[in-house]
Amino acid sequence: MRCGFQRKDIPNYHRRFDAWWCAVGVQGFDSGRQYWEVEVGERDWRLGVAKESALRKGFKSLNTDTGYLTLRLERGSELKALTVPFTALPPGLIPRRVGVYLDFDQGQLSFYDVDKRLHIYTYNERFTEKQFPLFGTVEILKDLVITSPAAKPQCFCPPSCLWG
Repeated sequence: MRCGFQRKDIPNYHRRFDAWWCAVGVQGFDSGRQYWEVEVGERDWRLGVAKESALRKGFKSLNTDTGYLTLRLERGSELKALTVPFTALPPGLIPRRVGVYLDFDQGQLSFYDVDKRLHIYTYNERFTEKQFPLFGTVEILKDLVITSPAAKPQCFCPPSCLWG
């Protein structure tokens, strides 16, 4: 996924964003465990999930009050969980590859630095509707790249594997 200067002529589908430079996955999840990894840019990005009913039109805040559980990097140095109010995270946690783990049944969404094998942040919620993966960037030179967890050499979560 990459930001661009040329607007594409695409249908204004209700699940499509018309203001934020974000996209949601085609498939939503309403049970079980899911994991995906994303190679992110160095400047500005956001990752997480959006509940099915979350508004995607206009410049509403993409935070817990509006149906989003997201992690955001702003200006290359401000990593935050978009809670209300937002939760600032230490600069030492800024990742280049993010693992996103959704456990629908336990109500958890966790973020990991894949390269450093570190936990970044976990949301604990009670999910009552489908959750859709969310991807956002304002990078114009570097893509957000969603990678397969099957390529992962081994689990990095202590003490027992969440994905095994």
